[in-house]
Amino acid sequence: MKIRFLFILSLMLTCSTAAWSQSFSIGGHRAVQDTLNNMWLCSIPQIHFGNDLTATVNFDTEWSNVAIDGNVIDNGEEYTFEGISGGKDYVLTAYMGDSLITGNITFTWLPIVELNGTFSNKYRYGTVVVNEPDSASTGQLSAKVKWRGGATNLAGKNKRNYHIKFINAEDSTKEDHRFFGLRNDNSWILDAGQMDFLRVRNRVSTDLWLDMARRPWYADSLPNARNGSRGTMVEVILNGEYRGIYNMCEPIDRKQLKLKRYEIDENNKVIFHGQIWKTYAWTRTVTMSDPEPRATGATIWDGIELKYPDRDEINRVKWTAMEDAIWFANRSNYNLEACEDSMQYFFDIPIMQDYYLFIVAIQALDNESKNIYYACYDTEDNNRLTMVPWDLDICLGQNYAPNRNEPEQVKPTRHPNEWINHLPMYNMMEVPSYRDEVINRYWELRKTVFNTDSLVNRYRSAVDELENCGAATREENRWSRDTDLARKKLDLSAEMDKVEDWIRQRMEYLDNYVFNRDEPHYIKGDVDGNGEVNIADVNALIDVILSGNTDAYPNPDVDANGEVNINDINEVLAIILG
Repeated sequence: MKIRFLFILSLMLTCSTAAWSQSFSIGGHRAVQDTLNNMWLCSIPQIHFGNDLTATVNFDTEWSNVAIDGNVIDNGEEYTFEGISGGKDYVLTAYMGDSLITGNITFTWLPIVELNGTFSNKYRYGTVVVNEPDSASTGQLSAKVKWRGGATNLAGKNKRNYHIKFINAEDSTKEDHRFFGLRNDNSWILDAGQMDFLRVRNRVSTDLWLDMARRPWYADSLPNARNGSRGTMVEVILNGEYRGIYNMCEPIDRKQLKLKRYEIDENNKVIFHGQIWKTYAWTRTVTMSDPEPRATGATIWDGIELKYPDRDEINRVKWTAMEDAIWFANRSNYNLEACEDSMQYFFDIPIMQDYYLFIVAIQALDNESKNIYYACYDTEDNNRLTMVPWDLDICLGQNYAPNRNEPEQVKPTRHPNEWINHLPMYNMMEVPSYRDEVINRYWELRKTVFNTDSLVNRYRSAVDELENCGAATREENRWSRDTDLARKKLDLSAEMDKVEDWIRQRMEYLDNYVFNRDEPHYIKGDVDGNGEVNIADVNALIDVILSGNTDAYPNPDVDANGEVNINDINEVLAIILG
């Protein structure tokens, strides 16, 4: 097996040698060839932008008659690039034998990641080069790489996401690498922002979560525990062709969350300790409202995947903490006393409060039930679950599908009661003391990270970064009118203007109609608005259905689907019967 691996890797490295050997560097920074745009892209420190850059130029020994903007230079000679700015080009000409080489040199301050290999839904061998602006190139690193994602990974998609696992070239064992001052690890994600017309929604929103969320309940003695993924925006070149802007980030895993690792005792029995699950689909089990039966020994349960420990490592699964939480949420539905008394034993309450406020503020429609990681520090000691968001592209007015034009579901004045179906978060908002805590927390955050100007500036600064280093234009030129975007034009500046308008409307709406302390609290099922749910509300619904007058009572649309019918009566009866 080892010989086969080394043979395949040797072939792969041989195939990439030609492109790699045509080395070209400026001031020690590798200039990466993009054959698609006939360009050499070089990552340098941001401090050089707006200034002249005098740097030593080194190039392939097979090159001759090398000139930049018509000025002939020798290998190892200094050259002054005047007025460095995003998108500015410097013309390169050279000869390799009798063949003329010509193209443009341009600079960026984003890191450049080179991927080489042929990839698919399964891990395949390849090489990765990471060129950071403040350090030398990593050189070719061996890795296993695959496409990743759900809807973004369907047939016909073009700008793919990637999961990279670095390996040792000699024996294929895991090999850790540190980038951008983040963690030292073998596992990294390249997130394409494929359907995001802003391209930075996921990265900036995740940073917002990291800045606003309180610490997991177990983290007082674990200062490095993080319930979120750090990363940075990079530019990717795949097999010598420009692929655009990506978010290169850490995955969510045991090491990130600092969960206690499993053990195997002297009797070969697995002691699980820390565990992680991820929700990936909209199901009643995922919303915890009507769970499906779980198959014994399976790692998948109706839209939930057991992520850690990996069954391939230990040949066992354990669902106790997740299953208990789901069934408790289901049993306590409409039982506010049970919610108030016992929810804290199943969920990390401060994190759940912050999660609710987070997804409501940015209207993260794709994250209210799915795209959540649930983490348990030690199932042998405490089954309480911490929530971690993932994949935040569908927020801030972004559509699920690019071919939709401003549907009602993404308007900034949409109430969370219309779309939050996650039962613990939804039901706990009916508990007065809990709801007061959430409202107080909201107004506390409004002074800092939820300040409207602060929110706008957070996203605008990220877009400005892309524009000022030239990456925005390169991204727009590469992906505008692509099928991933339903043939629509990609214009980051125009999209940012929309996002700013959306944020300002959203925060005003939340202030006045969702977290206003003076606003009367709506109790689900209280059709006549008298503060109680009883048979009078059923009678009120019958009046509405028979008369057709939906304005006769304040809250007739109980299931918030835009219609008043027998389903609303059934909802009220279910609440009354508990």
